[in-house]
Amino acid sequence: MAAARPLNRIPALDGLALGHLISPPTQAAINKVNHTAFGKSAKWRFQPDTYTTSQVVEHVAPLLNSLIAELGQDPPGAEPSRKILIDGLRSCLATTGRESTLPIGNAINESGESARKVMAKQAQRIGSLLVRCAQNAPPPDATAPQMTVRSPCEGHVWTREVAGLLIGPRSNGNLMQVYNEWLHQIVLLRDGLLPFENFDEVRLTIKQEGTRPVDDIRSKFLMQIMTAQVKRTTVIDVAKGLTASGLPSGGYGFQYGSGIVMPLSLFTGSSSILLKYVPATVDDSNHQELLFDYENKDYFSVPRHEISVDEVTTNASSISSMNLYSVTFKPVSSSFVIENPRETDSFSQIRHIKLHGSFEDGAQYSVDVGQITRGLRYAYRAVDTNYEDSSAEPSSFTLHKASDVLSLPDLVTSTSHSDGVRLHVIQAGSAVVRMALLGKLYPENVVLVNGEKQSPTSASGVGKGFGPQFVIIGGDVMG
Repeated sequence: MAAARPLNRIPALDGLALGHLISPPTQAAINKVNHTAFGKSAKWRFQPDTYTTSQVVEHVAPLLNSLIAELGQDPPGAEPSRKILIDGLRSCLATTGRESTLPIGNAINESGESARKVMAKQAQRIGSLLVRCAQNAPPPDATAPQMTVRSPCEGHVWTREVAGLLIGPRSNGNLMQVYNEWLHQIVLLRDGLLPFENFDEVRLTIKQEGTRPVDDIRSKFLMQIMTAQVKRTTVIDVAKGLTASGLPSGGYGFQYGSGIVMPLSLFTGSSSILLKYVPATVDDSNHQELLFDYENKDYFSVPRHEISVDEVTTNASSISSMNLYSVTFKPVSSSFVIENPRETDSFSQIRHIKLHGSFEDGAQYSVDVGQITRGLRYAYRAVDTNYEDSSAEPSSFTLHKASDVLSLPDLVTSTSHSDGVRLHVIQAGSAVVRMALLGKLYPENVVLVNGEKQSPTSASGVGKGFGPQFVIIGGDVMG
């Protein structure tokens, strides 16, 4: 009898399990580079397989080694060719400078945590890693083959030192293309890794053309980064480029042969645009590649349930007089459930993930994980205010039980002051309930208040100034 596979538990969500852990390919099993296998002269190609980031760089190293070998011995006192060429790579991967292929380094100093700033930090971290990998790749030796490759000009600007080397008398037209291909393969690797927070852990599914599949989405992605208009759909599509290129566009996460890729926000409770790779599987069907899609692609058109005073559990004259943290409303059970979309057949690559749960009072709920990610994206965070020191209070509010709200149909909202209520306060009690509420409330004017460090009144002045406001208290995600 086979041993049970360990569950993929998410500590930030009270240890809730999302599928089962798997063993990703080991370093030994996926180290496919063999410098002598190409022969004395050969066309460069990738051996299709699964690779780590460093192994992709190692697998393109024969291009660099062939180039260096054909350039011949460096003149006495000259800077080594290998150093010149790797320094050229460093300049291309930099976020500032004449040769930069992603000149967004100034975004680092922008206020807030915009997608553009996040991508600038990612580019710097990934670029540094790739340069180290290139430096650590095996150097050329006597067996280095003469590589040939057709590499169309990609418009990368060479450093003056690289240009002097490759346009000089020691070079030829083929060597220029060999360098261009080596450079572009690593630049595309950088761009394909930008969506991943743990880019150094992700397993990459590389085909014969190497990282070239990223070319199809790269221009669109870089344009969005440069204009500070990064779309999450584009981020997820770029992430598929080197992992699950056979999946359709869209979704918020996916499963492929080496694991799952999900929004980082589910693990941290933030509004981050980045993704997280986990060596796990959530669906053991015959499809290795599955797209996790939103149950409702356009949440604006989803029916909404108007919350009313009939659903109010508690009214009080003063929020500050209530000990909102003395009572917790935790579900007695909760789990992620994988479902086939109703409109597709069993062979579809599309799946929905639902968060199911029940409470002691018998209330049950089912919330789409895709809608939870939207709730995290659009939620406002309360300003830092000590609970004891808060003196400002809203003119009217009401306290709701989380179980009551979660058991309501459709997306819950409140659009009028006819009941005299401005603030709807919901005590989460756990990270799971907080996530579920974010997927149940219409994501327009929802404010998150962090545990006992903040008062419910710290939501005052946060969010939209019109209409009622929902305030979720507690259930902080400690990722």
